[in-house]
Amino acid sequence: MPTVNSARSTCQGVACAILFMVLLQACSDSSSDTVGSSVAVFVASAAAPEGAPGEMNLLRFQITLAEPQQQEVLLRYATVGKSATEGVDFLNASGVVSIPAGVSGAYVEVALMGDATEEPAETFTLRVLDSDSAIAQEATGTIANDDTVCDTLFSTRPNPWLVNGGDPINFAHRGGVTDFPENTLYAYAEAARVGVDVLEMDVFQTRDHHLVILHDAAGVGRTTNGEGRVVDLTLAELKVLDAAYWYVPGAGTQRGLPEAAYTFRGIATGEKAPPPGYTPNDFTIPTLEEALARFPQKRINVELKEDDGEGNYEQQMADLLLRYGRLDDVIVASFDDGVNARFREVAPCIPISLPLGEGLAAFTLFLSTGIFPELPQYIAAQIPPDASQIGDQIPGDEPIPIVTPELVEAAHAVNMPIQVWTINRCEDMLQMLSLGVDGIMTDQPVLLASLLALPPDERACQ
Repeated sequence: MPTVNSARSTCQGVACAILFMVLLQACSDSSSDTVGSSVAVFVASAAAPEGAPGEMNLLRFQITLAEPQQQEVLLRYATVGKSATEGVDFLNASGVVSIPAGVSGAYVEVALMGDATEEPAETFTLRVLDSDSAIAQEATGTIANDDTVCDTLFSTRPNPWLVNGGDPINFAHRGGVTDFPENTLYAYAEAARVGVDVLEMDVFQTRDHHLVILHDAAGVGRTTNGEGRVVDLTLAELKVLDAAYWYVPGAGTQRGLPEAAYTFRGIATGEKAPPPGYTPNDFTIPTLEEALARFPQKRINVELKEDDGEGNYEQQMADLLLRYGRLDDVIVASFDDGVNARFREVAPCIPISLPLGEGLAAFTLFLSTGIFPELPQYIAAQIPPDASQIGDQIPGDEPIPIVTPELVEAAHAVNMPIQVWTINRCEDMLQMLSLGVDGIMTDQPVLLASLLALPPDERACQ
């Protein structure tokens, strides 16, 4: 058996993709189950629904080596309860997981015990042990409550999205379009690692009725090496695509640059090794369920795109969010008033934001009266800073300012948070801070995080 020694993790936060590191040191013998040299091992926290009474669902922890080894790697592990109870909520698991030679990772599966009790999510710990059975490092397993009866309207009092004079919430728009390859698990994990508050993602339905994360209604061609609309492609056809194909670090999606500019191209297809702690799948088009399982401790903003009229889109979205117990820490948004209304009908308990049509009506009322209407059926107003981003809705030669101190004050007076999109310039971020908005959606969440990390009187643009 190999010796297992611990090392302090440099990753902060349970929701990031690479939560901790252990160093595996080879024994002096030459048996096939030892490691020839030290190798970093990364383990991600995970979530899964508990399942129905009498049902055994599985929660899978992903374990990833920094790089494949020439010899088999053996890791000893054990589970221990936290708010979840062994033998009641999950079956105790312990043993050795094998990562074969030439393979970069494996999974540890823990059986969950379903029930019919509506209760908060419960957690347990997966521990990696050293050679003396001491704790090396830990990861968290979240057992999602999937028993909520969703037949009453969510409450906005208190409203968890109001910051009440504090710093605005940092929304990583599509995971950070400029900072990372957008709408990939890698992007969301890296955004979580730098401390963003909310992971924002767009969701379409595939031809075979899976929910996947992608922004463009026109098709997959802008960001991947494929072509076609999501609604015309199956999940299997989408999963073979490289979702980071056209991404250039610090510039977002770009065409026509030298091959060397596309740093992450080829990871999804196995032509290039992934960064330590990640797998090729982290650079493909993810499913919404993959994101829910991967980031149980991060707030999520899900945008529903236009429905193709097939596959029960809104109901499917509601069912998946309810399976993962995502009610108090999620916002479902849609510019389409019809999609928004249909989702509210099938899932009144899940918070939704103000859609475009009703938002324009509320803004028009504010312009004429100075009063923002009370809209308790919506958890937040997600709006642009001015009308230039919705110019076809409010025509005119000059963009009309939308987010003003007066609007923010009027919205707050009726318990409505103001979350602004898409703010990418440092100067604009500082302006939004001065206006007292509740949330900033940005393609550059790293920049916003760096500003928010400074004391208020030291925040400035370079």
